[in-house]
Amino acid sequence: MDDLGPDQIQVLPDNDPTPTSPTRTTNQSRYLQSRLSPPKKSTPMNKESDFDKEMEVSQESLLSDTPVEYGYLKHIQTYKGLCNPNDKSLKKKVREFYKNQLDFIGSLEAILVPNTNDENLATSRLKRQDRIIAILTTAALIINIVLVIIKIIAAVVSKSLSVISSVVDGALDLLSSIIFLWTARKVKKRNLYKYPTGRARLEPTAILILSVVMCVVSAQVILESIQTLSQDIEYFTKSHNDSSCIKLPDLDMSTLPIIVMIFTIVCKAILFMLCYRINNPTMSALAEDNRNDVASNIVALVCGLIGSNALHKKIKQEAIVVDPIGALLISVYIITAWTRQAYKQVRHLTGITAEPSFLQRITHLVYNFRPDVVTKIDTVQAFHCGTKFFVEVDIGLPGSMPLAIAHEIGQQLQNQIEKLDDVERAFVHLDFEFTHLPSSEHKIV
Repeated sequence: MDDLGPDQIQVLPDNDPTPTSPTRTTNQSRYLQSRLSPPKKSTPMNKESDFDKEMEVSQESLLSDTPVEYGYLKHIQTYKGLCNPNDKSLKKKVREFYKNQLDFIGSLEAILVPNTNDENLATSRLKRQDRIIAILTTAALIINIVLVIIKIIAAVVSKSLSVISSVVDGALDLLSSIIFLWTARKVKKRNLYKYPTGRARLEPTAILILSVVMCVVSAQVILESIQTLSQDIEYFTKSHNDSSCIKLPDLDMSTLPIIVMIFTIVCKAILFMLCYRINNPTMSALAEDNRNDVASNIVALVCGLIGSNALHKKIKQEAIVVDPIGALLISVYIITAWTRQAYKQVRHLTGITAEPSFLQRITHLVYNFRPDVVTKIDTVQAFHCGTKFFVEVDIGLPGSMPLAIAHEIGQQLQNQIEKLDDVERAFVHLDFEFTHLPSSEHKIV
C-alpha cells in the first residue's frame, strides 16, 4: 500500500472484490505501477505495435466481457420471495406495493443481466410498434375524413347545436390526424446536419399547437351556446307572440342524425381501445382525443334528442335548453382535457426531471456497472427533453487510469444507459476527485 500515490486506488479483480491477503495487494500495486511506468524505448518501427500490445493487455484486464458478479443485484433479488402480491389476506395497498417492487426488480434484471435475445426482441418490438403507429395514424385519418363528411350532413339535417359542436370537434380531429401523420414522417426522416439529435421534439410541439387550436375553437362554440341558451331562457320568461323576433331553434333529430352519431361513437370507441394499448406520446394523445370524442358524441346525441322531442312537445318544451347546455358541456370538457395535455407537454419541453422510479433504475444501473473500477457515483440526473429523457451521470475512476481505458469504460456505461427505451441520449462524465460540486462545472443560466 505504501507504493500507491494519494490519487491511486486499488483495482480489484472481478472474481473477488474484497482484499484478503498482503500478496494480492502487492500484486495490485505492481499492476498499477506497470500501468503508470513509461513505455520502454523502441525503434520507430515498433512504437505503434508496442502501444497496441499495451492497450491489448489493459483491455483484457479492465474491459473484459466476463460476467461481473452483481452483488448488489443479487441482494435485491433476495427480496423477490418476500413480495407476494397475490396474497388476498393482505391489504390492497400492500399488494400494490409488492407488485410495484417486483416490477422494479424485474426492470433492474432486464437492464443488468445481459441477454442478447431480449435485446433483439426489444428491437423487433420497437419496429413492430412503429408499424402499428403508422397504421393507426393512417386509419384514424381516413375514419375522421369519413366522419366529418357524414356529421356535416347530420348537423345540416338536425340543426342541433350539440351536433354542430360535435362536427367542430370532428373537424379538429381530422386536423390532429393530419398533424400526427406529418409529425411521424418528419421524425423518421433524420437530417444529421440540420438536426443532430433528431426531431423527436416535433411530437410534443405538435400536440401543444393542436391543444391551443382545440381550446380556441371550443371557446367559440361556448360563446354560441351561451347566446342560444340566453335566447331560450328569454323566450320562456318573457311574453311573446308570432310577430316576436325571439323564437325557439328548429331541431329535427331524425333517423339519419341518430345513425350517424351512433356510428361515430362506435368508431371512436374502437380507435380509443387500439391507441390506448400503445405506450407512445402520439398514441396517448390520439387515445385521449378519441375518448373525449366518445363522451362528447354521447352527450351530443342525448342532448339533441331531448331538444328535438321538447320542440315537438313530446316532452316538456322547456327541456329544449338541454341542447345548448350539452354543447356547452362538450366544449368545456374539450378545453379541460386539452389544457391538461398542453400543460404536460410544456413541462416535458422545458426539461422537468424524471420520476423517482426512473432515477432509481438509472442509479442501480450505474451502481452495478464495473464495481471493480468505479470508485464513486457523484451525480445521477434525468430530465425530459421532449418525449424522452436526457441522462447525465458523473462517476469516479482512479486518477492513474490511462485515458484510453477510462474512455472505453465511460462509453460502455453510456451505451448501456441508452439501451433503455425511455432514454434519448446519455452523457457520462468521468472524474477522479469529488471535493467540488457537480453544478460548479457548468454555467448557471
